Amino acid sequence: MVHEVLRHLPLAAAAGWFLVAGVQVHRDRFRTWTEVFFLFACLAAGTYAVGDWFFFNATSPSAAILAAIASLASLAFAVLFFVLFTLVYLGRMRTAYWSLAAPCMALLVVMPFPGVMLAEAVRPDPSGLFIPVFNPPAFMVYLAYVTGFGVLGIANLLRLYRVVRGQSRDLARRTGGLVITFTAVVVLGLMTNGWLGITRDTQIPPPFSTLLLAVAAATMIVLFPGGQERVSVAVRQWQESRYNVKAAFLIFKDGTLIGSQSQPGEVLVDNDLLTATLDVIHNYTRTSFPMLRVKWLRSVSFGEYNLVTERVQSCYLTILLEGEESDQLRRQMRDLLREFEWRNLEALARWRGVPTDAEGVDDLLRHVISREHEAI
Repeated sequence: MVHEVLRHLPLAAAAGWFLVAGVQVHRDRFRTWTEVFFLFACLAAGTYAVGDWFFFNATSPSAAILAAIASLASLAFAVLFFVLFTLVYLGRMRTAYWSLAAPCMALLVVMPFPGVMLAEAVRPDPSGLFIPVFNPPAFMVYLAYVTGFGVLGIANLLRLYRVVRGQSRDLARRTGGLVITFTAVVVLGLMTNGWLGITRDTQIPPPFSTLLLAVAAATMIVLFPGGQERVSVAVRQWQESRYNVKAAFLIFKDGTLIGSQSQPGEVLVDNDLLTATLDVIHNYTRTSFPMLRVKWLRSVSFGEYNLVTERVQSCYLTILLEGEESDQLRRQMRDLLREFEWRNLEALARWRGVPTDAEGVDDLLRHVISREHEAI
């Protein structure tokens, strides 16, 4: 009975992670590095669970070995993207972070060779489950990689907990639960999958990815709560000391200015001239570099200042920023744009270049300029 449950339980874990990924895509959460890394981590975790299901239901040792290698490779990717997500979520993407992929790539190169990582797959009971027999030295290296990256990711989650603890007791409670869940999975994984792999025990089937089912549930609770508070808003508030929004410009896709606002005392160039210049830059980039498949220019830097642009369907939102942008700031811009376009569907569909035809322009720009902390 236990074996039958274990045989199909990975499908539940896979469904949980693919559900999280589906929610991300549905909410248009795949535009920034933070969102991309989180999405890939969910997909890799789900694929890891699918590999386990194929392993437990394999009909031959060769098929079981192939499924086990695919499962191990997916887990290697999952912990890599987990660490990258937690690093960028609290900061910004840096080129040096790509060096973290080196251990993962090295493992993926040697993993498929016969006998290097997985010696064989055995089935003590003809009607039972396959059990992997690992090469202990290679498996210990793999285990050290997974454990090390898992601990690094948990350390970043602890930093996140300290960030939100001073802003919301409810967010701190949910984030603390996520830290506890990830820590428990790492410890239990070492005590079960890790120990059974090192000792080459062929009597007890390891639980494999079923442990990640709890992580998927905790992630859904923390990142997609039913209430108004959002972890991303708390992080954005914490990051606001790193930048200062000087001005904001709402532009229709044909280059006409819908509205603009600036900080008191800021002296800027003519708004129409600025928007026309931005439109020229966008068009020049698209036509001059077709191989890059550029839809719009996301940012332009000059000294300490940056022009940061986000687009949804019909409009651009461009801000003049002093300091470093963040993924959470871009998320806020995109969500405000989406809300504005939904509110003005008819006006934007028959746009005549008259700013007064659109509603909520001042509210949108004020949210960006004045740093009002709405829940998104």
